[in-house]
Amino acid sequence: MIEWSYNERSKRISTGKKKTSEAPTGNNCKIDPGSGENRKCIGGLPPRGNQSRAVLSVERKIHDRGDSGIKSHENWAAEKRSRSFQDEGRAGANEGSPRGSNCGTSVAEKKRELNLEGNLVGRHLSREQRLALLEIVCAAEVQGESLVAICKVLEINRRAIYRWREKPPKELTGGGGKNKIKPIEEKRVVALAQNFPQLHCRRIAYELERRATVFIGKTKVAEIMKAHGLNHEFIRGKKKEVIPASDMLLFEPWKKNLLWGMDWTWVNVEDRFMFLLVLLDWYSRKILSWGLYPTITKLEVVTCVTEAVAIEDIDKLPEGAMKPYVVADHGSANTAEYTRANIKVQGLHLWLSGIGRPTGNARTERVIGTLKWEEIDLQEFYENETEARNRIKNKIEDYNFRRPNAGIGGFAPNSVHHQGRMPLIKRRQEARQNTENLRRNYWEKENAGPKAKLT
Repeated sequence: MIEWSYNERSKRISTGKKKTSEAPTGNNCKIDPGSGENRKCIGGLPPRGNQSRAVLSVERKIHDRGDSGIKSHENWAAEKRSRSFQDEGRAGANEGSPRGSNCGTSVAEKKRELNLEGNLVGRHLSREQRLALLEIVCAAEVQGESLVAICKVLEINRRAIYRWREKPPKELTGGGGKNKIKPIEEKRVVALAQNFPQLHCRRIAYELERRATVFIGKTKVAEIMKAHGLNHEFIRGKKKEVIPASDMLLFEPWKKNLLWGMDWTWVNVEDRFMFLLVLLDWYSRKILSWGLYPTITKLEVVTCVTEAVAIEDIDKLPEGAMKPYVVADHGSANTAEYTRANIKVQGLHLWLSGIGRPTGNARTERVIGTLKWEEIDLQEFYENETEARNRIKNKIEDYNFRRPNAGIGGFAPNSVHHQGRMPLIKRRQEARQNTENLRRNYWEKENAGPKAKLT
């Protein structure tokens, strides 16, 4: 390898051309790409020294050593040209073939032979279709195609291919139609949806489960409602900007009466503002105590906390037992010395969320939002205080005892508060398994014929 310096190379290039006038200096310097001397004066920079010898000597040592981990410039350039050529082949291939070969076209043709068109992500495919797609993928991989390119042509998710490979062919089916919804179950879903048109699929599924009449998921309920024209129009809301709070509590309650949340909102009664004060348990989301007051002061806050303590028998706990933390904001009624002293006397702990950080009391805010969305905001105003108390009381009872809460698995807050989540979850799993067995027996008798029905 020839070891030329930068200056020597520039002189050799410039000697083959006619000598021009002296290079101007300063801002009048013109750039001549063929002249190394002019190149030295660009921007008034000093000429570069002889820097190539050290670099080339190091490169020679690397080549002599035979280090395969470091590629030379020529090999790197050749590999880059090869990759660019492959990328051009990918872009010009038919049916999204990754390398411009006939493999992508054959994969697309095999997909059409299965009567499959469009995007397959999220679609229900039969056992035969899944096995056929798996064979297509395996055949294409034998020809050297990557799984990413094959899935792009088939328009299917790679995770589905991994899942089909892990499970044996017998388990690729969803039950062979033996777990199909019975006609009586569909009638009950339709009847409830017609009687209560304001309820959505999730509420209908949980309501049927609460009544112990039908055990099906909200997705199937949505399909039944759509088939009968009872579905609701889906309106996608705007995404809210999530600001991570730095003052969140660093633990999750694992049983009731470990964390309580307290907050209030305004209510329009007789064209004047009143305030609804709510205290709930974070584990079960149950509203333990509440009150409707003309103003919120330290007295109202202490009254609400004391009522919750009496209802849950916190004052009867033995000495040394864990008592709730009360999560609240920095309102003057919460930060008052009177409030702090009374909460401390009852053995509780007051935890104030950050200023301007409603996420610190997020679960309480969520419950108040539910009350406003389903009751308070539906009224332009309440005629009087008695009407407001009665309507809000009925709504809180519905929320505590009947309304499913998605944050606790779709159960009513009162059930979780008294029984815990795990017993309810196990009971639900057993009920759904028993229902599935009954459906399988039903459809086996239906498909067996009239003789099996008589037996």
